Amino acid sequence: MNQRKAGVILSYISMGLNALIGFVYIPLLLAFLSKEQYGLYQLVGSMIAYLTIMDFGLANTTVRYYSRLRAAKDKQGQENLLATMLRLYGGISFFILIIGFLLLHILLPFYTKTLTPADILTAKYIYWIMLFNLAIIIPGNIFSAVIQAHEKFIFLRCANIANIVLQPCLVFAVLHFKASVVALVIVQTLCNLSLFTANAYYCFAKLKIRFHLYHWDGKFVKEILYFSFFIFLNAIMDQIYWKTGQLILGAVVGTVSVAIYSVAIQLTMAYMGFSANISGVFLPHLSALACKADSMPEINQIFIKVGRLQFYVVMLLFWGFCLFGKPFILLWVGESFLPAYTYTLLFFAALIIPLIQNTGILILQAKNKHAFRAVIFVIIALLNVALSIPLAKHYGALACATVTAGCLLLGQGLILNIYYKYLGIAVGAFWKGIFSIFCPMLIPVVLFSAYLHYIKPPHTVLILGANIVGFSVLYIVILCFFAFNSYEKELIKRPILKFIKK
Repeated sequence: MNQRKAGVILSYISMGLNALIGFVYIPLLLAFLSKEQYGLYQLVGSMIAYLTIMDFGLANTTVRYYSRLRAAKDKQGQENLLATMLRLYGGISFFILIIGFLLLHILLPFYTKTLTPADILTAKYIYWIMLFNLAIIIPGNIFSAVIQAHEKFIFLRCANIANIVLQPCLVFAVLHFKASVVALVIVQTLCNLSLFTANAYYCFAKLKIRFHLYHWDGKFVKEILYFSFFIFLNAIMDQIYWKTGQLILGAVVGTVSVAIYSVAIQLTMAYMGFSANISGVFLPHLSALACKADSMPEINQIFIKVGRLQFYVVMLLFWGFCLFGKPFILLWVGESFLPAYTYTLLFFAALIIPLIQNTGILILQAKNKHAFRAVIFVIIALLNVALSIPLAKHYGALACATVTAGCLLLGQGLILNIYYKYLGIAVGAFWKGIFSIFCPMLIPVVLFSAYLHYIKPPHTVLILGANIVGFSVLYIVILCFFAFNSYEKELIKRPILKFIKK
């Protein structure tokens, strides 16, 4: 099995573990921490999230340029690139500490009406721990970028899986003795530092990378920064999209509303991750292809092939949440969090088009054509904030969710598809393939909707799990017969035949 296929499989194992552990993790956190403390944790996390973008897009930039230098077998160029990036990252870490200090003093006064003095003090402790974590971890992105550029996805995903499993175990061991949100953040920081150390060790010990500045190429640095800027701009807007709602609600409604809304955001992040795991392994390959003349037919083939696979996964999650989302939330975090079902459903629906086309984002980055998308994202993100603030005062979290979903459909749905077509990406062929899948997909949805309506199974973890498994199996079987093409059938058939032979 090659690294790309293994990377996708391990990514889904990682996502599955994340979902499984999250099912236990959040209710247990709420058992140790009050809803107000959990809301405070999410609120501060939303503030810090704005600083996570201070990577400035250099991780993807490193993958792109390092992949090109590897393809050209330019060892000296690789070492010079890494040394250059290391210096840029050093400057970023210092910048993070300065901006972080200023951001804390700017934002906290907005929450004096909704937070107690004790909450504000706790928020400060959490904030400084998270800020220190960030200043150390962000430069570590250079190591994960190098591993990705070498297409060593197995190690990268396995290290992530280890972190996913060990972190909650350590968190609950500590919270058992000291039920404190500060203790929670300290444990998470130590786990992130361990992951950073593992990636660094792998790069030096296994990949034998070397940082050596042969010369400082100002022109090349300008090219890197130009390329990175638009990835960075997109990251800023991404944070505005998914974190500003919590900041707005914290200021005008309170931390309980933030806690409920954050459940919808967490489910949405998982939903986005399941799709991104397929396309994420293609950036090094697409970067190498972009250097070649007449590579668009092969690039379009990847765009269509990956898009179809993503559509199967995204729609399984979407239809599954439509059918089972309410009992899932009820069993997971309790009846008081049920409004999160509506918010999540709005996000899931709005994200279908962006998620099945996120290979297009990688194509734009590989061809250095991602500036337009970043500008569009800026416009719709600012529109999102401008509409959310006044509407949240009157209609609360539902207004934030509705506005975010609507802006997403406009920018990343309609406008970006027009731009893809302009660049020569095969949008027409892409949608033709997608529409051929949609009708067969409705068969298992209608059958299970009728079953849930007339049978009305009780809401227990066992029954819910059995229903989800049953729907997933029916979904895959029906699509295998009525929607899968020969390539997709082979993806299912090959591992089954290997298992039977063993």
